[in-house]
Amino acid sequence: MKSVIVGATIMLSLAGLGFAADERSAPASPSVAADAKKSMVERAQPPASIVSSVSADAPAPASVASVTAASTMNAPAPAVLPAAPSALIVVKPQRPEGHRFFDLRNSFALSAVAVSLTADALSTQKGLSQPGFYEMNPLARPFVQSRAGAAVYSAGSLGLVAAGMYVAHRTHHHKLERILPFAIAGWEGMLSARNYHVIAANTR
Repeated sequence: MKSVIVGATIMLSLAGLGFAADERSAPASPSVAADAKKSMVERAQPPASIVSSVSADAPAPASVASVTAASTMNAPAPAVLPAAPSALIVVKPQRPEGHRFFDLRNSFALSAVAVSLTADALSTQKGLSQPGFYEMNPLARPFVQSRAGAAVYSAGSLGLVAAGMYVAHRTHHHKLERILPFAIAGWEGMLSARNYHVIAANTR
């Protein structure tokens, strides 16, 4: 009895092993294979969003392209910003350096004015000491009645000439600065020569 049970147990175990081996090696059914292929195809295909984006980038048909070209032609031109102005570098012309005010020429000119004014004052005082002489310049007439007044008038005249020369020097009118004192010195020298001529003619 035990041997029969043992034999039956062995037979059942062998049958179970054979069934398991057959089950592992048995081909899949057509429906199962179709489902597996479908899942593989679904995994291979990209999502719908990617497909839509790719199709949007694809070239449009001829009609769509013509409409796009027409709308581009009718669209206003983009505003073009003006070019930024380039930096301008302005170089101011340098003026030549002027001379010093009390240079040799101006010193000589002021000395000439001083000498001519002194000669005019002395000749005027000598002429007024004789009868029949009078000062023709109405501005100088109140001053030349005395020697002190004549000295003040001559010093003031020299100061005015020097001030005019300095203004011309500062405003870069150097020609006027040079001409003015020599012109006044020449005029005063001419008046002095006339005074002495009249004095000499009256004393004869």
